[in-house]
Amino acid sequence: MNRHPSGNAPSPVRWYLLGLLLGLSVIALVSPLLLQTALSDPRGDPKLGKGIYDKRCASCHGQKGDGLGFKSALPNFSDAGEMAKKTDQELFNKITNGGKGTGMPAWKKVLSDAERWDVLAYIRTLARP
Repeated sequence: MNRHPSGNAPSPVRWYLLGLLLGLSVIALVSPLLLQTALSDPRGDPKLGKGIYDKRCASCHGQKGDGLGFKSALPNFSDAGEMAKKTDQELFNKITNGGKGTGMPAWKKVLSDAERWDVLAYIRTLARP
């Protein structure tokens, strides 16, 4: 082991405390960056999605997402149990590509990826237990 200039070996407790201090310093520096990235990179904005939903989706899916628009028997977005069974990717794909034989149009040429994620984020807010 290297000796301290004074001729004494550094204490294991000092090494432990130095390592602990260094580790905590790294965590303190990195954590805010990770938190900021997580908070600023959501997969859609429900506030923006509501406007799109109201304009393009509510006539079929209902104002409350209950599937009671002019076409009944559509998915009930307000049923938390049913919505919990659907992944975001599954719902995004349905919005993007539509549903063959269901009357659900594909929105990929009409809405941007971000707008489709916004609609999905809004749909998730409609689910009630």
